[in-house]
Amino acid sequence: MNARRKHRVRRGGERALRARAQERRRSRRHGLPTFEILGHLIRIQARSALADFATADAHAAAADELKDRHERPLTGVFTQWYRALRLAATGGDAEPAYRAAARSLDGAGMPGLDNGLLGLALLSLGIRGEDLGPYAHWTRPFPAHDPPPDLLQEALWCHIADVAIASGDAATMRRAHQRLAPAADELAAGSGLVTFGPVRDRLDALGTSSS
Repeated sequence: MNARRKHRVRRGGERALRARAQERRRSRRHGLPTFEILGHLIRIQARSALADFATADAHAAAADELKDRHERPLTGVFTQWYRALRLAATGGDAEPAYRAAARSLDGAGMPGLDNGLLGLALLSLGIRGEDLGPYAHWTRPFPAHDPPPDLLQEALWCHIADVAIASGDAATMRRAHQRLAPAADELAAGSGLVTFGPVRDRLDALGTSSS
């Protein structure tokens, strides 16, 4: 499955736009299961960002059905991570689910996806100690550069905001507010992998801390 798709988004707040993606309908019409699966995964991301888990669940189930029918086992990696995210977003016990999802990456051939992802997911639950890989830079005060504009950007900016507030880093707080504002009505969950909760909560905290 095309894990590199997470690098295609160029600014925050575009989850709702991805919900309009036409891949699923086109691929169904032309009998292209890989693209039909991709369409479901994109919808999972989009609906997760909008906290529409009923619709995301339906897309996850459809993706899993296609996975089984067409022998696309990597699809299950993404749907398993989504279900862990859903637990986290709805107050469930997400730590075991995230750890199980991380194990699903073993031998999956997606090194760009598994590097530090479990650490980031557990950090979203307030659990530290796992390797954060490339995400470690944005968990420390006064980051030297911004996270890349990919599907994890809102999640990273939410944590950056938390650290900036705690450390009194006014410049980073202003940057975080600017980057998060376009996604004000979303969850920081557009990756379909991890969530750092409602973006609005961070914007409110940034506004209070800067006033």
